[in-house]
Amino acid sequence: MKLLKKITILLCFLSLIAFVSCSAEDKSGVKEKDNADGTEITGGGKSGNSGTGGSAGTGEGSGTGGGTETTETGNFPPPAGTYRDDNVWNTWHDTSDDTKVSKLDENTTRITGRSKITSGNGGGQAFGFDISKWKKTIKDGKESKYEAVDIVVETGYNFTDISIVYYYDSSTLEITFKSKSSSVDDCLFKGTKISE
Repeated sequence: MKLLKKITILLCFLSLIAFVSCSAEDKSGVKEKDNADGTEITGGGKSGNSGTGGSAGTGEGSGTGGGTETTETGNFPPPAGTYRDDNVWNTWHDTSDDTKVSKLDENTTRITGRSKITSGNGGGQAFGFDISKWKKTIKDGKESKYEAVDIVVETGYNFTDISIVYYYDSSTLEITFKSKSSSVDDCLFKGTKISE
């Protein structure tokens, strides 16, 4: 009789341990949908990275607002050579309208060519710039773009709002400015390198 009582107590104790163990496992193994991308998360609820902060979201990681970005100012011109904007080429079919990037001296890059006027009569506007300082942007450890910082407009031109950017990943040179001649025209050159 005593033996039967001990066995009953032991079985009750083991059942209690098993019940507590199962309850704890259910709480820590909760599965729920992550609102950001529909993936299931196991563990103690949602992770801190779900939603807009996850690795594919707009916060940290490789999302649209994530990663590291550093800038450095110095002599970082785009590769020297001839660049062509298809809009300019398709309008005039003249190789003299191609844009040339060359080294004027050890610290200065000269960029000359023709842009398309994107406002007004839609004609073309020649340009000439000497740049002695560039800002290099490095994103996630890779060179992203070079932006002209110290720009001198060649004599004879009256330009404002000048932006000269070379995008490293697409090898695209983009130049925008306003030409103040008879009227104020928005001008754009956007092309890639076609030769040395």
